[in-house]
Amino acid sequence: MEISSLKSDAQAMSPTARTLQVLEYVMAAGPGPIKQVDIARECGLSLSTLNRIVKTLSDWGYLFRTSEKYIVRNFRLERNVPMSDMYLAKLDDTMRALSEQLGTSAEVVVVAGHELLWHSKTDHPNPDVLIRANVGFRRSLYELDALSQLYLSRLDWNELESRFYTDGFFATGNDVDQQTRRLTAKAVKQQLDSVKSQIFAADMAGNHMGIRRFATVVEDPDGKFLHLLTLAEPVGDLANEKKHIKRYRDALLEARDGLTELVRSENHEYRPRPKHHVLPQRGG
Repeated sequence: MEISSLKSDAQAMSPTARTLQVLEYVMAAGPGPIKQVDIARECGLSLSTLNRIVKTLSDWGYLFRTSEKYIVRNFRLERNVPMSDMYLAKLDDTMRALSEQLGTSAEVVVVAGHELLWHSKTDHPNPDVLIRANVGFRRSLYELDALSQLYLSRLDWNELESRFYTDGFFATGNDVDQQTRRLTAKAVKQQLDSVKSQIFAADMAGNHMGIRRFATVVEDPDGKFLHLLTLAEPVGDLANEKKHIKRYRDALLEARDGLTELVRSENHEYRPRPKHHVLPQRGG
């Protein structure tokens, strides 16, 4: 996007939105000193506007001004659910459309620490079908089903080892005797490596509640995980399993493409990525 276009977008923003834009940019830039002129240029702000924002943030202790040119952040900022109001509205429309088209419950599942968190969902069209995972429901990522695999396979193994106890994962199913089958770290790594490049997964056998899920992963333009988009239905006999899976896969991937395009346009317009302005760390 050209600088003139960035400036016009920034001028149309409210003062609060411009401040949040600066905060997000500084947060993403890392802990090192940041050049103020680069922030102004990348965010499409005039230096006078940026100086007012920086002065307020430094007066409140969120930024340190090391000189007239550089600042260092003194805060952490992260949205638990990194989605805009416009994106959430499209997500709601997408879930309803999937539910009506396929006759299933559609769900959005995010990650909170070591857990999957059900962010939103549509009810199953059949009122006799009970799906206990309602909005706000949490489930451990250590339960290595299709949902956990889609998220965890995106992590580098060294990162996963630093964040998780790799001998603590287990597989589950609708067979009572297999509900808590422990997996070795080696088995976990092999399983995650096998799905690392996949963007769709299905648990045809279902969980111990008799619910099977089909899922795709939605990421930002940099490949960072945003959320899972899933379909949930009761386990039952299928006349043509391959055709059933393909139908759900095609619908989910089409929905994923539409959501990804909106994420890309929003990030391009409102959230410029830090570039070269972070000074390298030097030892003394």
